[in-house]
Amino acid sequence: MDGAHRLFVRAGYEETSTEAILSAAGVSRGAFYHHFPTKQALFEAVFERVSAAAIERAGARSLRARTAESSPLEQLVIACLAWLAEARDPAVGTILLDQGPQVLGWLRARDIENRHSLAVMKAALRRAAAAGEIELVSVDLAAGFLNAALAEAALAGLHRWSGMASSGAAAKKASGRADKTVDRAVAQLIRGFRV
Repeated sequence: MDGAHRLFVRAGYEETSTEAILSAAGVSRGAFYHHFPTKQALFEAVFERVSAAAIERAGARSLRARTAESSPLEQLVIACLAWLAEARDPAVGTILLDQGPQVLGWLRARDIENRHSLAVMKAALRRAAAAGEIELVSVDLAAGFLNAALAEAALAGLHRWSGMASSGAAAKKASGRADKTVDRAVAQLIRGFRV
């Protein structure tokens, strides 16, 4: 799957041929179809793996960033910013945000997200509500809104990255400043749930 993942990121789903996948994996067509009935099924497996791994890495990153004084709401801010940092990686964002909804369809991509990122987000929102920090009309709606805001923020960074892939240090420094601005805006949005 690693070879297919790299190909999907570099060339995109549509431009990645089955032959290129077979060559990158070093397997026969029969072996490929034994595991994946279609190229789309392979993409879904890549999407699932990238989604789970990004959440796992973001969770580990957020645990390292927390302090003993971090409230449940601040823990949510830290976790969301950690996920955003993961999603800015083109190997993650290209699959989860750019290609996933197009290849799998919005509903299927959302279903996979529900098992990974949205489940974690809903649990964090419930902890903050139980601690009395926030009051929500609907945890599901709040998680959906927050997820959409994070996706938009990550897409902005992803498209900025692709536009400056060959740019110089000044462009990369400006992109870093833009990422920090987006991080502050995301933190402000989440803290806006506070009662």
